[in-house]
Amino acid sequence: MDSDATLEFSLGAVFGHISRPGRLGDWLPQAARVKVGRGPVDVGHRFSLQLVLEGDEMQASGELIAYEPPWSVAYRLLAGQRAHVLRVTCSAAGENTSVHVHQHEVGAPLAVDFGRLHDALATSNRPYEPGK
Repeated sequence: MDSDATLEFSLGAVFGHISRPGRLGDWLPQAARVKVGRGPVDVGHRFSLQLVLEGDEMQASGELIAYEPPWSVAYRLLAGQRAHVLRVTCSAAGENTSVHVHQHEVGAPLAVDFGRLHDALATSNRPYEPGK
């Protein structure tokens, strides 16, 4: 499944937000209570979270499986027997940013809410910091 949007924010702002595991709930409504460990964000970075799947809250683990600032990030989220892989690419479109989210077609995809991401970006004043 593919989801696309153009957001009225800079590439750095969008990628900086999307690439922080602690911000997953800002664009994946089914992700709740993300707990991120210490250390820099990079490939292999692990975290825990709750996923709400079909109305049930499940303990899940996550891992950053690709990280190429400021263009590409990929997550693998594991909840029970379910594995969700999300590959996100960002590209500058003038002063805006085009975002593409690809999910592998295994089971029901997670919801991607670009309106929610827009609102989170509009209220965030944190600049993009590579590796954080």
